[in-house]
Amino acid sequence: MTTTVQVLSVRSPAMPRGSRVASNLFLRALAWLGSKPTPRARTRTEEATEVRELAYRVRNTDPGFSADLFAAAARHESKGD
Repeated sequence: MTTTVQVLSVRSPAMPRGSRVASNLFLRALAWLGSKPTPRARTRTEEATEVRELAYRVRNTDPGFSADLFAAAARHESKGD
């Protein structure tokens, strides 16, 4: 009793150059669209303004905390770099 096995191998198809270029361009565009711009650093004046806005919001419910926030904003703004 004899068993014969025949192994067939298929050569992998060559990838066309155009598809390689197109896929590289697509991946670059995808990376560019997915990147986020770096945020601009806020100035001391902008930060102090945000703290003052918070102080105005809590002024009626907690006047002591509001006064502390106003004082902190003034110190922060006048501190300088």
